[in-house]
Amino acid sequence: MTSGRQDRTDPVAPSSAGPLTPGAPARPGPPAPHPGALADHGLPLLPHPPRSRWTLRARLIALVLAVAALALAAVDVLLPLNLRSSLLSDRDTTLTSVVSALPRASSGGQLDPESLAQISNDNPLRGEIGWSVVTATGIAKVVVRPAQDSASNPAVGFPPPTVVPGTVVDVDTGRQYRILAVPATVGGQRGGFLVAWSPISDINATVRRLVLLELLVTAGLLVLLGATASLVIRRELRPLEVMASAADDIAAGDLQVRVDAGDPGTEVGRLGTAFNGMLDGVGALLDERIRGEDRLRQFLADAGHELRTPVAAVQGYADLYAAGALPDRAAVGRAMDRMGFEARRMGALVEDLLTLVRADASATPDREPVELSELLGGVVDDAAVIDPSRSWRLVGDGRPVVVEGDRMRLHQLFANLLANVRTHTPPGTVATVSLLPGQDGVAVVVSDDGPGVDDADLGRIFDRFYRAEKSRSREHGGTGLGLSIVAAIVRAHGGQVMAGHSPGGGLSVTVVLPLAAGTAAVSPPPAAADADPVTAPTPVAGRSRAET
Repeated sequence: MTSGRQDRTDPVAPSSAGPLTPGAPARPGPPAPHPGALADHGLPLLPHPPRSRWTLRARLIALVLAVAALALAAVDVLLPLNLRSSLLSDRDTTLTSVVSALPRASSGGQLDPESLAQISNDNPLRGEIGWSVVTATGIAKVVVRPAQDSASNPAVGFPPPTVVPGTVVDVDTGRQYRILAVPATVGGQRGGFLVAWSPISDINATVRRLVLLELLVTAGLLVLLGATASLVIRRELRPLEVMASAADDIAAGDLQVRVDAGDPGTEVGRLGTAFNGMLDGVGALLDERIRGEDRLRQFLADAGHELRTPVAAVQGYADLYAAGALPDRAAVGRAMDRMGFEARRMGALVEDLLTLVRADASATPDREPVELSELLGGVVDDAAVIDPSRSWRLVGDGRPVVVEGDRMRLHQLFANLLANVRTHTPPGTVATVSLLPGQDGVAVVVSDDGPGVDDADLGRIFDRFYRAEKSRSREHGGTGLGLSIVAAIVRAHGGQVMAGHSPGGGLSVTVVLPLAAGTAAVSPPPAAADADPVTAPTPVAGRSRAET
């Protein structure tokens, strides 16, 4: 049996050692924050809930025992009643046969005690049949007593039952008898009865012994069932207790704990698998949140660093002017020019920051069908007008390629890529924009034959404010956000962006976008010989970079 309140006594492994299943080897979970990480990052620790006075195991055992007790109680009640009814039916049959065997019973003839004793002895229940006579006035008298009960005196009543046997009690002792009467002439007077009766003390004793035996068997079965149910339920619920302990550890801030899922074909096994998966997801989300906070802090620090220089320059020139350190109009003019330049640089940086924030926030940009061949042609034409010192080529087969997206954002995406080439390659560089449609998407490759970037920098050129060359002049370089904006716009359109080396040694950026729904795939474009280059003047030497 299990008490109502039950404390956990199963040995469990420490939470930091992996699974908590007793006897199972430790299995470390994936990297997760240290204990207390929930509180360290703004997530409150949950208090331990108060334990219920009745554990699940205790309630299950109590339910099993209650159902079994009800079933056994029904058997304990019905079986004695059925046995008593069966034994009484046999006794009634005997009484009926004895009364039916009386000679001249139907004619009301007289019988002497010797004859009645002989009839009783001839019956299979010899020694258990007694006889009484009842006069017409209701006076009863025992004429023949059973051999084993010489003091019996049943109160047969008046009139006694003559059709169906009835139950009466002894006048003196209260013992029970079954009686059946037949009309007879008693003392020369009609209206009397001859009554056959038989004690049923043996039947009552048999029933009492059966009830006692049933009670003993019932108690033994309940004890055995309780012990067996306790062992089985304890074993089956042990994984749940381990999960409860793991949940307590998680509430305390330890996200490294995992449980042994067990057989995934069982409900508990599926629960354990789902529990571990939930913990993995929570740990991954928390890690991502931590990384996001770190990126945000780094982003704010970089933005502050980029803005500090132009602000300091503007403030410095303003202080010089206020102090009268600018002696003539030419010095004031130079100071105003520098202040204007720094103000424009601050404006460009703020605009890039706003663009990046909008691109990140717009997970579902306004979508419309956009024909890429036409859009890329306009971007390449703009680049040729802005910078005629480089060659700009658009390679494609001229077939329409339609994607769904924000036309302005897509134009800004490819304009930033060409601005990256214009900013970080020397004059005379050849930039090629290739349109490569496929089955489910389209790839746009922007490559150049400039100096390119080192392998160590390729993986970070899309990071915000990242510059492969730390000594680059901000005056001739960008804000460090151009390619970050490209990556954000591509992500918002459900695409991918990759960077690599071009065959000529320069930088190659590949943007992959999904085709619009219902757009038929076209065959790959022909060789680059079909390119329509936009030529430019003879290139001149110069220093270059390959990212913004």
